[in-house]
Amino acid sequence: MRSLIWWVVLWGMACGGVRAEELLRLNSDTPLTLDSLVSIGLRENSAVRQSRLALKLNRPGDLAAIGRFLPTVSLGLNFSESQFENRTFVNPDGSVSSLPITFEDVVIVPDSAGSLVLDTVTVTQNPSEGKSRSNSWSANANLSLFEGGQRIFLYRIAQSQKKINTLTVEDAHKSLTRTVAQQVVGVLTLEKVVALNKRLRDQRQDAFDLAKARYEVGAVTELDVLQAEIELGTAENAIASSERELEKRREDLNQTLGINLASRFPIAETGTLTPYQFNLDELVGQAWQNRTDLELALARVKQTRDYINYARGAYLPRVSLGATRSASEQSGADQAFQLNPRNRNTTYYASLSWNIFDGFAREFDVASRKVDLRRAEESERDLRLSIEKGVREAYRNLATVFDQMQITNRNRDLANRTLELERERYRLGATSALSLRDAQVTYERAETDHLQKELEYQSSLIALELAVGKSLR
Repeated sequence: MRSLIWWVVLWGMACGGVRAEELLRLNSDTPLTLDSLVSIGLRENSAVRQSRLALKLNRPGDLAAIGRFLPTVSLGLNFSESQFENRTFVNPDGSVSSLPITFEDVVIVPDSAGSLVLDTVTVTQNPSEGKSRSNSWSANANLSLFEGGQRIFLYRIAQSQKKINTLTVEDAHKSLTRTVAQQVVGVLTLEKVVALNKRLRDQRQDAFDLAKARYEVGAVTELDVLQAEIELGTAENAIASSERELEKRREDLNQTLGINLASRFPIAETGTLTPYQFNLDELVGQAWQNRTDLELALARVKQTRDYINYARGAYLPRVSLGATRSASEQSGADQAFQLNPRNRNTTYYASLSWNIFDGFAREFDVASRKVDLRRAEESERDLRLSIEKGVREAYRNLATVFDQMQITNRNRDLANRTLELERERYRLGATSALSLRDAQVTYERAETDHLQKELEYQSSLIALELAVGKSLR
């Protein structure tokens, strides 16, 4: 038993290994654009592929809705054999007796002279048993001529569901696009952070070398050298932390794309847009036209209206036509089954039914559908307000972050110039190590602030695209 368990475990591991190898492993030296990564994600992402499964129900749904207008045809074929055996019977007084049973009975028999006389005979009643066979076939066709118009609305409901399935897939595509864009921005920003940390490490290295050189000539104390060495170690730790975070972000992106986590590829920089290139009112109008969730809400409103009409159809009569052709035959156990039984029956029928009263069930059904319609309409109305609010808020955030990014960019340039001046003054002995460290800290903070604003700007642009429901780049 233990060996069997081990074989099952090894087989499961082997299957898992095969599945892992089936994942696309992407290794490239050519920078990939955002559009190319989105295309890969639309092909490989599991959530998107699962959403497409709903599209497989569109054609069967259409056929099922159309099929309700067509006649139904059924065929039946039956072969049966029965065997009976009766060993008990019920007496007139209600008691049960078992067979066989022997009893005396009076019968009329002729005597020797030819006259009829009464005589007593002994009768033995044995259990009754036997076998019988029966076989039959039947063909039935039925056509519903009128069902209160419900079939028409069922077809319209199926068309609405088809549109909902398609929009659901489109919404999954847009969601993946925005997620990939957000993660691409995160990876690119962290690459800049890693590069910044390496530049800061090089600056700390220069400061450390300069402190040692000045200590050797007695221009500074050993404390300055030790402090410079500590800052160099801190810079090395910052590089290790940022590289580890960058690796994690890359694996998150690969997971979203649905490819092997070990895939490695450079990402091309995307062009940015300023908020002043957009018109707020036009963005709101585009959102109402492009938001998939709003299209889904409208489709559900339409579908709910059709459900109301479908429920109202229960008040109308039903009319149908049909025909049945059957054949059957029963025979003893020694007779073979018949494929062409001799007893025939043909029936034609027309049916009219009208449910006059059903305990207010139809009234409740129609009222429930009307409530569902009001809820769907209110949801659509609330969604429209939410979309407009989201677009306006995303636009204002983008404009604010863009202005802040201009300030952080200017601060970064000023901090860089200040650091260069302090480094030169420290080399000439015109300033202290403390002033140089202050300039380094100021430059590091300014660079970090600018990178954060760049990330925030890209995130705000993606949020605006998500609010509008389309790409703005």
